[in-house]
Amino acid sequence: MTQIELLQKKIDELTSLIDVAAIISSTLDLEELMNLVMEKAQSVMNAEASSVMLLNEATGELECEIALGQVQEEVKKQIHLKLGQGIAGWVAQHGEAIIVPDVDRDSRFFSEVDNSTGFKTRSILAAPLKIKDRVIGVAEVINRRDAQPFTEDNLAIFTTFCRQVALAIENARMHRYMLEQQRLQQQLESAHRIQQSFMPQTYPHAIGDQFLLYAKNIPAASVGGDLFDFIPINDHHLGLVIGDVSGKGIPAALYMARLISDLRYYCLIMPQPRELMHKINSVLAERSHQGMFVSLIFMLFNTRNGELIISNAGHLPPLWYRKYLNRCVAINGATGIPLGILPQAQFEEEKIQLHPGDHILLYTDGVTEARNVRGKMFSAQRLMEIVDQPWSHPKHLIDTVIGQVNKHCRRTQPHDDITLLAVKWQ
Repeated sequence: MTQIELLQKKIDELTSLIDVAAIISSTLDLEELMNLVMEKAQSVMNAEASSVMLLNEATGELECEIALGQVQEEVKKQIHLKLGQGIAGWVAQHGEAIIVPDVDRDSRFFSEVDNSTGFKTRSILAAPLKIKDRVIGVAEVINRRDAQPFTEDNLAIFTTFCRQVALAIENARMHRYMLEQQRLQQQLESAHRIQQSFMPQTYPHAIGDQFLLYAKNIPAASVGGDLFDFIPINDHHLGLVIGDVSGKGIPAALYMARLISDLRYYCLIMPQPRELMHKINSVLAERSHQGMFVSLIFMLFNTRNGELIISNAGHLPPLWYRKYLNRCVAINGATGIPLGILPQAQFEEEKIQLHPGDHILLYTDGVTEARNVRGKMFSAQRLMEIVDQPWSHPKHLIDTVIGQVNKHCRRTQPHDDITLLAVKWQ
């Protein structure tokens, strides 16, 4: 080859590298990117076929993503190589580019693809796709069309190709991941709005403000498993509900949404707390999913005289501030196991009478178990100290609790949902 021909060859190779850079900047679609780059590589190497195999980190195998040549579809279906298996497996294992001038003389050659497709591999040029020192795959070109073996010059230019390809693949993967995260975030935000719509947006009130109600739900993630509800039963009875579904995230949110529907339906049929708990427990146990359950309190509130009938299914005890005693007590009676565990579980109910100035707070363990940077919990005792004083409105009480919990946690992320419900009898 003359000096002019050598110079022209170098110019062509540099041009091809510039072309590859242009291809890489033109698209973030992973399959399109690999196809375009390998078409260019195959052309520059004057090769009959080429392929890109990416490492599946879950299985530890090389899987063919792109194959160009006369048997490309068959190759894509068949290539699954373990590290160290075949020429590509050896390159992936050692992280080194190699030239195999005659595959028949190399014991590493994996001949099964040739045997099943009828394609004849004579020589291979293979290079690792690496991000820093991490191998993410292997690229190969196969059989020079002039029947000559691949050269060291071919190896140098192909290795440069592969460095660019590896970076482009990683960028495309990152772009795909970011799009997926964005899509997931949009779905979670939509799920959050839908879930919040299941819970009351307004609060029942009495003429003359005989009673006051307020509640607040703060999911630890976009969606969660805590719930509260106010269920009108007749003109002077109201169902008050708070619950905490086991687990977090979307499964707990779906469970919670259906539970609210069940409660609203069965509450109108059997509003007595003990009967309602038994029915809901049977329904949940019958369709139990992966051991999920819910702790729940249902209170039947007589809005005319301040009487409350309470049934507690494994939930934290309500805190009752009794004004005439000037102290706060925990309502520990009528407590059973959480709903959805044992189909034949029995539940009790307890009746209490509110007097003017009394208030009751219901809450989930996201309040008492909120931890600060040292791992110290907010605690039931600290919550009781807040409740243990007269409050003009349930909203002021709940806002104060949330403010104190946030102050306690400060820089730590919430590990559980927070839900509070308060009622005051005037």
